[in-house]
Amino acid sequence: MGKVSMQALKVFDVAARHSSFKVAAQELNISATAVSHHVSNLESRLGVKLFIRKTREVCLTDIGLFLAKATDSGFSTIEHAINALQTQSQKVKVQTTSSFAAQFLIPQLRTLSQSYPDLEVEIVTGEQLIHDPHAISIRFGEINNVAKSAQLTRESFNIYGTEECLNKLTNNDCVKVFIPKWKSRLLPSPPWQQWLNHNKLDLNKLEVVYFDQESYCIDEAIAGSGLAFCSNTLIQYAVSTKILRQCDYPSQASQLGYYLVSASVSSTQKQQQFLAWLQAHFD
Repeated sequence: MGKVSMQALKVFDVAARHSSFKVAAQELNISATAVSHHVSNLESRLGVKLFIRKTREVCLTDIGLFLAKATDSGFSTIEHAINALQTQSQKVKVQTTSSFAAQFLIPQLRTLSQSYPDLEVEIVTGEQLIHDPHAISIRFGEINNVAKSAQLTRESFNIYGTEECLNKLTNNDCVKVFIPKWKSRLLPSPPWQQWLNHNKLDLNKLEVVYFDQESYCIDEAIAGSGLAFCSNTLIQYAVSTKILRQCDYPSQASQLGYYLVSASVSSTQKQQQFLAWLQAHFD
């Protein structure tokens, strides 16, 4: 059996789908004679008869039907893969936590559009995401065991709030402090107790409220309901726009940080542009 060409298989697939060499020729923009030639060569190379030729149509033999099912499935798979790759090359899909998306990524995207106006970003959020090998995945967790090349940040934590709420802290008045408490027990806790010990503050003057999303803590602080004990990355936008201010006490380092699930995901030019923009924020 000789080598079978992909072109002959494609011609066969179209002819089988239409049961017509003439219609296949129109779809492929070649002559009906060329279609017949490709099919005959394929039959010769395989040593089988694929079509029963009639005056105005052709019908698949049992062997032809067997091959047609295979080519239909195969070419559909290839077409879906090509469409997926084309979509991937046109935009960047980012998987990340809800808090990182809401408090950092989305507010910062306007600077990305200034640098790369044709770059489209699709953001998928959630605390438990199915890893997509074609997406850029940004996660939050213990940073010590993450490769240096994949690390984006090592977070420090501090108290942030409006001027009014921070004055209550300074004056030793009772004030609410919103603190994240992760759903996952595998994550190290925010360094709240270490921060208190280091700054020698009286916990009795602080009403602690826990949320399972750091973003909720920041939202409550913005609303003036109290102070947020949160990481330096997520609070960047609120501080830069002077919505919130950091307290006068020093920050507390942590084992937590943001990192790339796969540092090698940069197969398209647009992914490379996004990663260059993202990493520039943390250099």
